[in-house]
Amino acid sequence: MMRSMFSGITGLRNFQLDMDVIGNNIANVNTVGFKGSRTTFQTALLQTLKASSAPQGNFGGTNAMQVGLGAKVASIDKIMSQGSFQNTGKKTDLAIQGDGFFVVSDGIGNYYTRAGNFDVDTNGTLIQPSTGYKVQGWEASIDPETGRRYVDSNKPIGDIVISAGMSMAASATTKMELSGNMKADVGPQNFVMNVRDVSSGMDYEVNFRFTKTQDDINVRQNGDPFATNQSYTWEADWDGDGVADATGYIIFNEFGRVVDAAVTSGGSGDTINIAGDANIVIPTTGEPRFYEADDTSNFVVPEYISPNYVTSVQVYDSLGRPYNLYVEFIRLGRYDFDGDNNIDFNNAWVWKAYTDSGEIISYVNANGNPNTTTGEAYVGGLLDFDTSGRISSLWGIYNDGTGNFTVDNTIELKRIEFDAAHNGDGKVGIDIDFTALTQYASPFSAVVNYQNGNAEGSLQSFAINENGEIIGTFSNGLTDVLGKIALALFNNPAGLQEIGNSLYAQSSNSGLPLIGAPGSGGRGTIIPGALEMSNVDLAEEFTKMIIAQRGFQANARVITTADQILNELVNIRR
Repeated sequence: MMRSMFSGITGLRNFQLDMDVIGNNIANVNTVGFKGSRTTFQTALLQTLKASSAPQGNFGGTNAMQVGLGAKVASIDKIMSQGSFQNTGKKTDLAIQGDGFFVVSDGIGNYYTRAGNFDVDTNGTLIQPSTGYKVQGWEASIDPETGRRYVDSNKPIGDIVISAGMSMAASATTKMELSGNMKADVGPQNFVMNVRDVSSGMDYEVNFRFTKTQDDINVRQNGDPFATNQSYTWEADWDGDGVADATGYIIFNEFGRVVDAAVTSGGSGDTINIAGDANIVIPTTGEPRFYEADDTSNFVVPEYISPNYVTSVQVYDSLGRPYNLYVEFIRLGRYDFDGDNNIDFNNAWVWKAYTDSGEIISYVNANGNPNTTTGEAYVGGLLDFDTSGRISSLWGIYNDGTGNFTVDNTIELKRIEFDAAHNGDGKVGIDIDFTALTQYASPFSAVVNYQNGNAEGSLQSFAINENGEIIGTFSNGLTDVLGKIALALFNNPAGLQEIGNSLYAQSSNSGLPLIGAPGSGGRGTIIPGALEMSNVDLAEEFTKMIIAQRGFQANARVITTADQILNELVNIRR
């Protein structure tokens, strides 16, 4: 018999197997998470007709003479390249961008898959719907102190259950943070007024400046820095030396209208005496119009921007009962609180807190004391900003017992407390973080951007993010982590054993599963609402099919040709 017939038979057998692999790839072109395979071939046995020889004397060396005896399959390789993604919008459909496998369990062992078409069963367990195998990961634990959930991915993996009856416990507010801007240029705005003394022919440029003084608060606001009507001291300088030539005060209501004013030096009543007939009349009621006494058409109405700003937030007691808490600010600006004629604060604001249900607020200093060292209760706090617009100090303010407002600049104050016993709870204590506040000449934007309390809530929906975290949305408007999906990484993922149902099992050559959180240790990230499609390329498979067909055809021709030769050999006897 001719050797070529046996070589042709091996070729036929190999290309049949190649077609089996190609057919399986094409059959799974729409299988979620499918990884295609390829067939490679290698030579089989060879018969040596003449061995090679080394060069000797005048003769060169010769190569061996070998006749191949066909081919055999070298390997059937799994191609683990990334497939494309198909958006589905279903929240339990997950795809892996990068390396790794989802882990599912039948309660006995773990299996691995790239097919993330998961669902939730009647118990709320995340499962692979075709088998009922349970997706593995970490369930969130509840912190007994805060009532919030957290995930410890150092623990062993297990089933993930997302029950519709999940709840979030009520939690008291203990911290809140403010951020945003406090507008620097508020209150009456400084202005310049030009007047002429007709008798002397002199022109005067009168500079008006407004500040807060102790008299503004302690005398004209009755010791209340938060009074509805705000008093300001004004200074008029017309000789350009920067020293006041006349002084007085002006009181504005919350609408920017004047309710009282007077000249205290450099004039009398409501008139500033500059020189000759160049007097200026200050407003004492209504519109803040400053005008020249003998020329009423020469006037200036300074802009008044309310120094009052209020922001609010809902806070909670330990039973989850809400309270609308307001934080009110009033700008003092440059202020000498101890009356020694030295400016103690350049950009000071006082603040207080109150609720719409009337709870009595206590202000507590950094030592945990609601009173100053001399025994007076704090009535609010004071913030001072530096020249770069950042918080520089946080003090308490109080009434010294004689009706005078003053500042306790010995210890920081940034905590409030109120008693909620009338609602069945105890004391609510809140530490306020002011450090993110700024003071620039920009509009007000200060808000409470964070508070850590909440009412009780029940789970309404959930979603899965790219880190594999299952985030629940509760009826109280908050979100919390419910669990995390686990991914397994293998040193040789192509060595995994396929067991059907788009599942793989660990093999002796795949390596051990390295289980961890998505996005860590070389593991891929999760794409929620999408599925990974098969990585089979139909154009490539059709090309391989043509090659397999032609290879099979050629090997069959080798056999028929060898048969014809043998037939001629038989016919020699005739």
